[in-house]
Amino acid sequence: MNDKILKLKVINNNKNYEKLIKPQWTWKTYLSIIILLLSLVLISEDLEINYVELFTNSSGYFADILGRMLPPDFSNFSKLMVAMLETIEIAFLGTFLAIVLSIPIGLFSARNLAPNFIVFQIARIITIFFRAIPEFIIAMILVIAIGFGAIPGVLALGLHTMGFLAKFYAEDIEHINKGPVEALTSSGATKGQIISFAVIPQIIPSFVANNLYILDRNVRMATMLGIVGAGGIGYELQSSFRMFEYQKVSAIIIIIFVTIFIIDNISTYIRSKIK
Repeated sequence: MNDKILKLKVINNNKNYEKLIKPQWTWKTYLSIIILLLSLVLISEDLEINYVELFTNSSGYFADILGRMLPPDFSNFSKLMVAMLETIEIAFLGTFLAIVLSIPIGLFSARNLAPNFIVFQIARIITIFFRAIPEFIIAMILVIAIGFGAIPGVLALGLHTMGFLAKFYAEDIEHINKGPVEALTSSGATKGQIISFAVIPQIIPSFVANNLYILDRNVRMATMLGIVGAGGIGYELQSSFRMFEYQKVSAIIIIIFVTIFIIDNISTYIRSKIK
């Protein structure tokens, strides 16, 4: 039986394959790096940024400000927590508004679900328009039109982040598995049935993950919208800065950090359970 054993002879033809392997560093790579560095230098010159002065003279001012911020002043802790709770409520309502508005726009923004090209373009223009306008500008306009309070903050966050969520939804829908959609279509299912049983089950994990990300983002942005009069802890932060109460400023920053940390851990836990 030994003489019947097939002996395989391995021929090493590395030289034939070496020409097919492209080197990682080519002249294009070096040229791209040079262009990037040159662009950074030109931008710094145009913006008149002096890095030497930034890291030498300005370091003393940073140390002085940090010294004034310590130790944190939590004397009005209960008032700050109420303001932080208001900020969370603004972010939550703004996120809910963004989800409600972005679901239909996201469906129409997906090429594979849009009823026609005109509806697709209109939906995409709406998402781009509200993404292009920052929350600060929307909040400032709404504060002038409506007045100070939480409503401008909720509307500003909802309208702006609606553009992001609609874009996320549309991209997820465009990359779904076409098999279930084609199967339901061939069986005569309606558009609503296709969305309910073929599209939604595939995008649920990313849907929840995107919503939790926007909620986390909106909590951070809601703290800043208070500076323009949209309510929340941002107003307390602005007041402390204006009164040069830097110890209260550091206390507010700590409260914001702890709040974001807790929300981030809750979001991570929820995403792990859904996946």
